[in-house]
Amino acid sequence: MNPMFWLLPSLLVSQAMATEGYDPSAPLKTFTGKETYTQDGVSKLWSAVERHDDPDRRLFGPLEYNTLTAWPEEADYAPWIADLFGSTEPDSSTFLLHIGANEATATGTPILFVHGAGDNGSRGFAGLSIHMDTRGRPVYALTFPNAQQDMFQQAEIVADAIARVKERTGAKKVDLVGHSKGGIAVAIYISNAKDAEWGDTVYSEVGTVYRDDVRKVVLMGTPLGGIDTGFRWPSANILSLDTETALAPTSWSEYYPYGTGYYWIYEDLSAQDFFPGDGDLFPGQDQLLARHDEYPLPGSLPWLGSYAFQIDWYTSYEGGFGYYTYSEGIDAAIESGDHLISRLAANGADPALQIYLLGGENPLMPNGTEDFLALMFGEAFVDMATATSDQWAAFYASLVGDGLVSVGITEEEVQGLAQGKLMIGEVTGPSDGLVFTTSALNEDALNARGAVIVEARAANLSHLDLLYASPVTAAVLEAEAAADPVEDGWKLALARRYAEEDTIGWVREALADEATEPEDTGGPDDSGAPDDSAEPDDSAEPQETGDDDSGVPEDSEPADDTGEDDPGKACSTGGAGADAGAGAALGVMLAAAALVSRRRRPSA
Repeated sequence: MNPMFWLLPSLLVSQAMATEGYDPSAPLKTFTGKETYTQDGVSKLWSAVERHDDPDRRLFGPLEYNTLTAWPEEADYAPWIADLFGSTEPDSSTFLLHIGANEATATGTPILFVHGAGDNGSRGFAGLSIHMDTRGRPVYALTFPNAQQDMFQQAEIVADAIARVKERTGAKKVDLVGHSKGGIAVAIYISNAKDAEWGDTVYSEVGTVYRDDVRKVVLMGTPLGGIDTGFRWPSANILSLDTETALAPTSWSEYYPYGTGYYWIYEDLSAQDFFPGDGDLFPGQDQLLARHDEYPLPGSLPWLGSYAFQIDWYTSYEGGFGYYTYSEGIDAAIESGDHLISRLAANGADPALQIYLLGGENPLMPNGTEDFLALMFGEAFVDMATATSDQWAAFYASLVGDGLVSVGITEEEVQGLAQGKLMIGEVTGPSDGLVFTTSALNEDALNARGAVIVEARAANLSHLDLLYASPVTAAVLEAEAAADPVEDGWKLALARRYAEEDTIGWVREALADEATEPEDTGGPDDSGAPDDSAEPDDSAEPQETGDDDSGVPEDSEPADDTGEDDPGKACSTGGAGADAGAGAALGVMLAAAALVSRRRRPSA
């Protein structure tokens, strides 16, 4: 493809309009300097990043933020995001479109990656996007203004982004890859037929009706059957008692520190619960809810020990006053979200689409900090922290024996649990640690109008591991485990699962574009780098180009303390101007770093 080809669509009259008034030919601003790099300025992630705005103000309104939902001014996990938005608290109608490093020479059906809650376009999907970019496909990634925002707003942003990608490339259709909450935004758009019933009058009036502009869809760890985590595991609400530092919505509306007997002494949690009431920090979360009565609540399973220790577990789920809390209950919260999960299943995706579903069935997740478990389980964490390898092995064997967990555990992973390097997520049914496997693979959420699910695959991986598994990342993990078997021995088992599951390769095969995609000759590089490249490496210094008026960022510690745990750090795209070795390092380092990423924000 001619390097100037991407400029041609902007010279033509747009035929790819989304919401009335949105112009896909006119980004608010385009960045090609430091903002396309990692936070430390060492490695280039994108060829450009665009800021867009949808002018419709019936669907898009003000957003609320706290100190943890606002974008940090500097953080490795969100490199330059605040600068790109021009604000740490952007409007709901604003979004970012990240453009692959090799767009100018790419061919085939464009791919748009859509992230989940607590994520952004430069983090979770970076490994996959670079893998596809260096294999010659046009690659793009979204960053929502607020990953927790209303699902209909996000669905419309997906429609806008598709229009922009078509405008840039001239393509008639795109491929969509959604993870977690982002997959629901994708599912809404592809299910938005003219007669769709959403319960949301505004979206029904102004939301873009599906335009037959998607070829294939891959949904990874997406709660198509809904989630009930906040109500099922209410002790986690302790993390969100303070409005300014709430990580996720609480299933409690009131908290009584001395017990409900002292009814006049309580903390009002209405600003951070699932209901709009006096505040709505997490407006999209009630739309994801569904009951999962097929799995027992942890509080009803006393043999779970510390995991069963859930504050007011029954009233939190069903509603009412408990010993310390008051909850409206999950049914009221589902009603608040207009039964979106049920409506999604009733509407059904367009029947012409090719759809692939990927769910995880391993609840073991890397634990970046003991603080999370200590807060989640309170004093009961002492029992967990001091448990021996034998106790952990016996506990996990019970989970498997009772059918709550569908996969086993290795000796190395038992040791990782005892060391606090690993944590067990959702264990009341087979899950990826956050989303039940049956929810992620729920074909009935999409097939009401005859859409055929090409494949629904369960992988022996946890929620975020779904994004990173490949033989190359496995080799890196195996080497780290061999170098320090005491501290990193748990990575050996994960390496084996990464090599066996190879979800990066699975996505590549699912999105194959035989007519136009260059042949993948294989070879040792499975990380996203071209098999050979003769171009010199001139990417060490960011160039001051475009209209962002920025130079090389100074080396400094990021405001967030994720440090080397960030999956977007120390990366190289392997794109134009980068050698193959640097490109190969990107996918590998990205996945390896993600393993110990501090779960600062939930990613449902």
